[in-house]
Amino acid sequence: MTASEIRKEAREKLAGKWGKVAFQVFIYAVITYLIAKVLSFFPLINSIVSLIISAPLSYGLLLSIFKIIDAEESDFSYVSFLGNGFTYFGKVWGILFYIFLKLFIPLLLYIASIVLYVIANFQFNQALLSLSSVLGIASSIYLVIKELSYCLAFYISYEMPAMTAKEAVEKSGELMRGNVWSFFCLNLSFIGWAILCVFTFGIGLLWLFPYIMTADICFYRNLSGEIIPEE
Repeated sequence: MTASEIRKEAREKLAGKWGKVAFQVFIYAVITYLIAKVLSFFPLINSIVSLIISAPLSYGLLLSIFKIIDAEESDFSYVSFLGNGFTYFGKVWGILFYIFLKLFIPLLLYIASIVLYVIANFQFNQALLSLSSVLGIASSIYLVIKELSYCLAFYISYEMPAMTAKEAVEKSGELMRGNVWSFFCLNLSFIGWAILCVFTFGIGLLWLFPYIMTADICFYRNLSGEIIPEE
């Protein structure tokens, strides 16, 4: 499917639900803001705790969007992403851990390019500077490709809960093989809407975020062949 077809499918999924998903994102933003505000009083642990909390909350929001577009609303509430996220706290961080392992080599290459750049500037070595630039560009592209390759792991984890974190990451790599560019173009196609949101003082993001998330869900389900969630 093309990006425009996936966006159309996403709009169909969200028909009659725009207000609900926008308010869900609003509540999520308020809660994350309040958490950040509270943590600002504890500067020594602020960054670490924020990092630990943010991943489960984001995953919880994703699960809420899944439930809204699938009309699974019997137990739905606007703060359900809190329970959803922290229920799967271990699995969320397990997925992130295995993604980090997959990204280790490109990260290492990127760090090496920075080290080479510093050394080249210190020694005024033009050849080494050129090498660091080439390595930096190549490793950045490699890193982005690898990140996109494993970005569906959270979607897979939701629809195939029996899978371990490692299996979900590996399955994402399989599904995205040959499809990274299509996924990149899909998300890039929202850039016009993102620019327009600037003129709404960010309010438009309440609708744009769930639109993008739903489009990504549609992309995933088209790749996976409409996997039926396990009971």
